[in-house]
Amino acid sequence: MEPRRLHALLLRCRPLGESDLMLDFFSRELGRITALAKGAKRSKRRFFGLLEIGHHLEIEVEPGRRGDLWLLMSARLLDPHLGLRQDWRKLLLAGPVLELLLRASAPHDPQPGALALALDTLARLERGRGASESAAALAVFLMRLLSELGFALRLDCCLHCGKPAAQIGEPRLSLDGGLVCPACPPGRKAIAAPPGLVAFLRAAQTMEPAALGRLRLSPALARPGLAYLADFWREISGHDLPALGLAIGLEG
Repeated sequence: MEPRRLHALLLRCRPLGESDLMLDFFSRELGRITALAKGAKRSKRRFFGLLEIGHHLEIEVEPGRRGDLWLLMSARLLDPHLGLRQDWRKLLLAGPVLELLLRASAPHDPQPGALALALDTLARLERGRGASESAAALAVFLMRLLSELGFALRLDCCLHCGKPAAQIGEPRLSLDGGLVCPACPPGRKAIAAPPGLVAFLRAAQTMEPAALGRLRLSPALARPGLAYLADFWREISGHDLPALGLAIGLEG
């Protein structure tokens, strides 16, 4: 592997020994990577104030001795997302964005759309006003990241019998991966979808990115919608996802 210059979001920072840091990034060019920053805890020049979780950075990395580990040589701040750090509620809602990129993505699997989605979501949470806008931003992220990683929900018809969504009077959302009609078995687990929830999720999945900022998610739909998406993400990722659970509790 050759030295690389990457645009990346810092997902996790762990101390290593007295002066080093082990860092997990999600980059546009390489997907999720782990890098060692030697002397970073004592750095007053190269990394001072840069290596904060949630920072969007331009980084320079070189291959380490292990094939899956990089060495961080330099970093330049692109966006600190200060609006999140100035509001504890927004910061908690941003937690699942970083958590899912860390827990649900494969290492060294380039997913430029996923990074763009994450950055758009963090920006929307920063400037968001009100719970319905924040809940919508988080739900949109959860829905569209599923599509980016190849796990898109099936919402146009019943998973089992193929009945069109428009003809389903009492829809359910199943952990099998989408919509289930009342006449079919629910599968592993299903919840009754309140009126309007399936339509919102379909819009979140299919709308043009420029129009997503207009979506709002009412409190009546936020709790069941986010809870279902959290359960589905736990199912496919195999992780508990505590940051997502905390965000849902905040919205509830």
